[in-house]
Amino acid sequence: MKIYPKNIAGHTYYYAQRSCREKLDRAAQGKAKGSGKSRVRSEMIYLGSAEQIVAALTQTRRPLEVRHREFGMVAAAYQTAVEVGLVDVLKRHIEGERFGLPRWLYFLLPILNRLSHATSKARMGDWAAGTVLPTLLEFDPKRLNSQAFWYATDDVISEQKLKQRREEHPELDDALFAGLDDRTFRSMEEAVTSRLQERYPVEGNILLYDTTNFFTYIEPPVHSQLARTGHNKDSHHHLRQVGLALCVDKTWGLPLFYRLYRGNSQDAKTFSDIVGELLDALRAGFTQVQELVLVLDKGNNSKENLAALHGKVQWVGSLTPSHYEELMALPLDSYEGRWESERYHRRHQDVMGIPCALVLTYNEALHRKQAHTLQNALDKLKRQIGEKWNAYKRPPKNIPAGIQSLLHQSRHKDCLTLSLREGQLVITETQAVEKRRAHFGKNLLFCANPDAEPGWIIEQYRGKDRVEDDFKLLKNPEMIRWRPCRHWTDTKIRAFGFCCVMALLLLRVMELKAAHAGLRMSPAVLKQELDDLREITMVYDARTADVQISARSSVQQRLWNLFQLDGIESLLTGHEPAPHLLPPTRLTNPHKR
Repeated sequence: MKIYPKNIAGHTYYYAQRSCREKLDRAAQGKAKGSGKSRVRSEMIYLGSAEQIVAALTQTRRPLEVRHREFGMVAAAYQTAVEVGLVDVLKRHIEGERFGLPRWLYFLLPILNRLSHATSKARMGDWAAGTVLPTLLEFDPKRLNSQAFWYATDDVISEQKLKQRREEHPELDDALFAGLDDRTFRSMEEAVTSRLQERYPVEGNILLYDTTNFFTYIEPPVHSQLARTGHNKDSHHHLRQVGLALCVDKTWGLPLFYRLYRGNSQDAKTFSDIVGELLDALRAGFTQVQELVLVLDKGNNSKENLAALHGKVQWVGSLTPSHYEELMALPLDSYEGRWESERYHRRHQDVMGIPCALVLTYNEALHRKQAHTLQNALDKLKRQIGEKWNAYKRPPKNIPAGIQSLLHQSRHKDCLTLSLREGQLVITETQAVEKRRAHFGKNLLFCANPDAEPGWIIEQYRGKDRVEDDFKLLKNPEMIRWRPCRHWTDTKIRAFGFCCVMALLLLRVMELKAAHAGLRMSPAVLKQELDDLREITMVYDARTADVQISARSSVQQRLWNLFQLDGIESLLTGHEPAPHLLPPTRLTNPHKR
């Protein structure tokens, strides 16, 4: 093949000449006469001008290296943090520098990290290097290490000062929040919540309150006022744990109030200690709402707690069935009403000295589910006990302590008894099983307003699932991933809790924004759609590289527009962001070269 230039009207164009030999008679076969005759055939291929050839070669050449960085989720979360004022709040409350970086950055990055791919502080630099954040915020990810984060945390709450406070005031050891000088974090929480209420006013007047706990790996002799051994809701009773009290709105699950508390504190005691702060926070945030309704779990019930709420807010809660056996024993034909799938019986009755409306509900589907769950749990426990018994080469004369411990550690220990009969282990179900089954499918709800409609009470209590969903997001290893908490001091646990709750807030706001734009999707689906948007850098040589964002679907394009990602894309590709977009925060890094 040869290339020839051709001048046309003063311009040079190039052609490629390709020659080949072909048979004159293509149908001829074998050695027949004339079958070997052939001729040379030439054709000219137009290549174009020199500029066109160079452009074609540049476009088609393969890059020497292709680099990927996280873009979609971290960029959208950052824009949301700017919008709700979190970035400004961090700047105002956390001043100064550590290791050449602004101290507030050591809190923003863990928040964004929880929403991206949660990792430890020791690996934060590696994670940040794999995202667009170093370019967006102009910092060197190599400066990020666990020591830098520890020092930044201690700048907010000094562990040394807290230790001194405890020594000077030993009587505070009995207080729920002893030694936790977390005023800075509370101030930031209030500022962000206030800004959130201005930007996205909470719909309705129904708020949900509940508690959970998170296990840690703190072991003696490490001292902690927060991490204590107690009843763990994930069955890690042997580990120290930290409690979280959370209040959210019913519609979106936006966290409006939270407190960390000791892991060995009972729910009712915790609520009693923070109810004053909770009410003050709600009054400040809902000045335009005439009457707030607080939905509570039965673990928060106490005479003191209800008295603290009475006359200040309305509430809907549930009662322990064992305290109202006569009511729970009512036959189903005594239930006079129905609301959706619930049958109900209503009556007026004083609860801990306060006139209330009581609503006893029955749901057949819930009955079947609870019965199935209990039976499976008992069968599993029986099987475990039987396997442990059969592991002995000779039948023991007495029930071994190991088997007794297996039963006593179970939440169903009252449902089974163990005995020996003719040298064999006998497992028998107790009356507690039938007592539990008698309560299956039933809930006993109560409301501070005696005139409230049963359907309304049932509907509000059902909304409690929203705060449970928030707990699931906090514990989900693919979402925010609070657990396990690997921090060993109260100050660091407090900072970690703040970052996790702020990450939850950003995630819920992103879900809210998407829903208002017509994109109803779960936080998990939202995260997956944004995670798929990545920055791609194609390196051709030492001087040539092409930066692009991966192709996006129609849904991703709508999310792109919603979170105003054009500006960040322009910044990454070397252009200025459009003026109508949320302006990215630019940091001055004296160590950048």
